[in-house]
Amino acid sequence: MVSDQNVHESDHGKRHEGQRKESFTKVYSILKALEAFEGNYHKKLNYEKLAKYLELSTQDANDIISLILKFQKLFKQIFLGHHLEKKFVNGALYLTAHKDDTRTLIPHQINMTHTNAKLFSDITYTFKHVTRGKGFNLKLANTELLRNIKILKMTFPYLFIENGNNLTYPSEIGLLLGEKILSYRKTHKTLSDIQLHQTRIIIEGE
Repeated sequence: MVSDQNVHESDHGKRHEGQRKESFTKVYSILKALEAFEGNYHKKLNYEKLAKYLELSTQDANDIISLILKFQKLFKQIFLGHHLEKKFVNGALYLTAHKDDTRTLIPHQINMTHTNAKLFSDITYTFKHVTRGKGFNLKLANTELLRNIKILKMTFPYLFIENGNNLTYPSEIGLLLGEKILSYRKTHKTLSDIQLHQTRIIIEGE
């Protein structure tokens, strides 16, 4: 016969396993929600509402957001210019750091013609106000806008990102640049020199 103690330990273990899986599921749900920022860096995520929906306690909600922000700092500083990959060596799992492709790193200076600057502002306007945050499918390239995006992406790859589903979006710095150019054009200011974070954008020619 199975003793009462064994039954109790079995039930306790199952409850613990269920709680562990539930915790991971909730963290994963928050990470999935953060993916909505891809190509939509102007949006706001109501974290309190999300935490309430996931039935997180105040302490758990605070612990999770602290963990996410800690990882953000980790990858922005320690792993700047690198990414992690899983690697099996002699049957053991390791995490290894690899240098990012320098072609996609943001340069300290970007030189752009007025024509390209205008095209990029048009792309930003379309993204924000026409498609309302939806990505562009460059495989179609059946409109002048998509053809222009394809050309600009080849020239300035760091101004765009892909989501793995054939869709292309303005990157964080790309969206900032597009909004800055739009504001200049709206106020009829002369485009010549723009500073975004550590990058200087020089607008050349007419």
